[in-house]
This record gives sequence, structure tokens and C-alpha cells, in this order.
Amino acid sequence: MDMHSKNQLTAAVAPRYIQVSKIEKHVILDEYCANTGLNRNYATRKLKREFLDPPEERSVRKRNRPSIYGEVLAPLITLWETADSPCGWRLKELLPDLIQKAISYDELPVSEEQIALLLSISSSTIDRMLKGQWRLKRKKTNSQTRKGNPYTMIPFAVDCGKVCSIGILEIDLVAHCGGSAVGRFVNTLSTTEFITGWQESEAIRGKHKEAVRAGLVEIQKRLPIPLKGIDFDSGSEFVNDVIWQFCQEMKLTISKSRPYTKNDNAHIEQKNWTNVRRVIGYLRFDTEEELKLLNDLYRNELRLYINFFQPSGKLISKQRVGSRVKRVYDKPKTPYRRILERDDVDPANKRKLKAIYDELNPFELKRRIDDKLAKLVSLTQRKGAA
Repeated sequence: MDMHSKNQLTAAVAPRYIQVSKIEKHVILDEYCANTGLNRNYATRKLKREFLDPPEERSVRKRNRPSIYGEVLAPLITLWETADSPCGWRLKELLPDLIQKAISYDELPVSEEQIALLLSISSSTIDRMLKGQWRLKRKKTNSQTRKGNPYTMIPFAVDCGKVCSIGILEIDLVAHCGGSAVGRFVNTLSTTEFITGWQESEAIRGKHKEAVRAGLVEIQKRLPIPLKGIDFDSGSEFVNDVIWQFCQEMKLTISKSRPYTKNDNAHIEQKNWTNVRRVIGYLRFDTEEELKLLNDLYRNELRLYINFFQPSGKLISKQRVGSRVKRVYDKPKTPYRRILERDDVDPANKRKLKAIYDELNPFELKRRIDDKLAKLVSLTQRKGAA
């Protein structure tokens, strides 16, 4: 019996059940439970509720107090879109910085009362107010990873112990091949620092080991902290003599993940979605003009926007309780804030980052990113039309 039939039977049985004696109730309940398969205690409550509070008379329960945040919905949506649509938990921690920047650059006309409301709003209320604003459509593509050599010379990351020092990058390639992996196309060399989450990307043509090495050199120049090591998957674009020699020359630690075990590289696998796929999409890029435009975006606006204005939480601990796993996270912070909190980062580097942050306008950054993405799509469409 499906749920609709159960509800119909309940509506028919409930008036009779309420009006008869206790003995007759027992007989009706036996028959009702046999037909529906419901627990007797639950069936009793269901029949009583159906009679005392029928669906057609059931009123929608409203809040005891009116919402006080209606007047800040429009500015909240503007701030949420500027922050690239984060969840309420992350947006809550970013709101003070965003509001300060909005006032400094006259981007958002808000009153003192609205500012107070925005700063007092909870993450749960943010999620309720923004519910239904956006929908993510996530697509999966075939992996382009192939096993390479010198495979046996590089240790597995799980055998190297816990990463405690700053400066270790997890790296991966994200293919921009569209629906076909035929021919040469652009790949994004995506990297994320293990402790702080600082993210850098570089677009390269193909997956050749020399191109990967050149991309690592460019990324190393932009890092605000010294590079101490790299961790990657078992693909031949990383596991080869060129990358091995590069790590030896730069005195970098080197490790790899186990095959078919993406959780070994969980940080970069997650950032491949949030910082590359979600921003750039799944189009095919294979021309020199597209490559230059991608790198222009990666080297300028996008890295500043992600590292200074995109907070994320980090897992502190997890504990299995029965069949569930309880995870505890710290407060969401941007990579910039995490670097400032580190005692093992050079104070001169912190001052440089602080000077950069003071000059940034997240609203203008977002507009520039959108403009370059629109131009990238236009290049792809023009290429397809030709």
C-alpha cells in the first residue's frame, strides 16, 4: 500500500475509531495496522491527529515573531553574489570584511541599522533567506590521469606522516577538453597549500612534463610563502624524471597519492571544483588566445579574489559515533587570514599581503572576473561558429 492509499484509509477509519469503545478500538487498530504495516503506537497517534486536526483544516504554522531581516535581503544578496555564492556558514565570517570594503568603495548604499542587522544575522538565517537563489549543476568527465615513472622512487603521502609545516602544495591538472579528449588542449595546473589553503593556478598547453615544470616555476614566483614540497597523484605528468629533478634542485619534499584513492589528495580535489570547474566551466580551450586569457585571469583577479575574499573551514577532528561520523570544523577563514595567524611566516611577507588587501575592492574584482569569463566564452563560441 502506497502513502496516498494509507492516507485515504486513515481519513476513512479515523472518525469511526474515535467514537467507538476501547474494545472496538482494539479491533479497528488490529485491522488498520495489518493493512498499512504501521506500528501500533504510531497508528494510534496518526488516527487521533487525523480526526482532531484534519489536513484541510490544518493551518500553516507561522513564526511567533515577524522577521526583522526583510529589509536587508537585497544587500545580503549583493554581498552573497560578490562573495561567489558561499554557504551561510562561510558568508557569516566574511560579512564584516565585505561590508567594510563596500562602505570604503561606496559599492553598497546601506544604513547604520542595516549594517547592524547584517552583522547580527546568523548563518542559519542567511541560508533560509538565500534558499533557492542558485542551483549547482555538477558534471563529471573522464579522468585524464595515467601512471608514470619513476613511480617507485616517490613515497606515498600516507607514509610520510602528518603535514605540520607550511609550504606544502597539493597539485593536480584539470583538463579543459570539452566533450572530447582528442588533440591538444589547455589544462589548468591547480595548486593549494595544505595548511592555509592558499590557491594558485596556471594554464598550460597539454600535459607534457616540461609544461608542468614551467607552470610550477610560475606558481612558485607568486607564492607568499616559501615552497617546501609538493604532493600529487600518480599521473605521468607528475611522476617523471623532469619533476623529480626539479624537486631535487629546489630541495623540495615530494610525495604521491595512492592510485584510485582521491581522499589522499582531498584538498586539491575539492579545490578543483570550487576554484576551477565552478568558475571556468567545462568548455574546450585549445587556442593561444584562450590560453593567454586564462593565465591573465589566474595571475591577477581570480587569485586575489579567492585568497583574500573566499573563506573556507578546515576539519579539526572527527569521531565515529555508532554508524555516524561527527566532524568538527574551525571557523571559516580566508587563506590570507590564516597566513596572518601563522607564527612561522616572515613578518615582511605579512606586511606585503596586508598592503595588497588594503587596496583591494572585492566588488570590482568580481566585475573584472565576470568580464573576462564572458570574453572567454565569446572566444569559444566564435571558434565554434568558424
